[in-house]
Amino acid sequence: MSTTTVRSIQIHPADTITTLNLAADSIGSDICVAIGCSMFDVVGLQDDIDLFVDDEGLINGSPLNFPATVLAHLLGTPTVIFGTAVAVSVTPEGETVGLTDAQLTRIRTALTQQPDDGTVDTLIQTLSPLPTVVSMLRNG
Repeated sequence: MSTTTVRSIQIHPADTITTLNLAADSIGSDICVAIGCSMFDVVGLQDDIDLFVDDEGLINGSPLNFPATVLAHLLGTPTVIFGTAVAVSVTPEGETVGLTDAQLTRIRTALTQQPDDGTVDTLIQTLSPLPTVVSMLRNG
């Protein structure tokens, strides 16, 4: 019997990006393990991409995940991510499935390019409670 896998990308706060194959039949628990949390939340992005994040990342001392925060901004959802994140694909019915080649390329491209000026401006607004990060963004 073969197990269906869900191709995903794990995004660590320290810029480490890893491709994972999670088991479809235990996707929820596998995502919790990959994130390192007991409860997760889902951030919906453009192109049918979902970003699973630690639901308690902000309050449990998890570090700012700048790469995932930039990705969320670039893909239409200006939010701040703390802790490790996992990107997957989602069907119109809401089912979690593996990333397509096009989605994988879109995520990798977004994570390796400099954000445009409009995205930087939005990041500065979103991250205003974190003045050190805002200073870094302003200084390029």
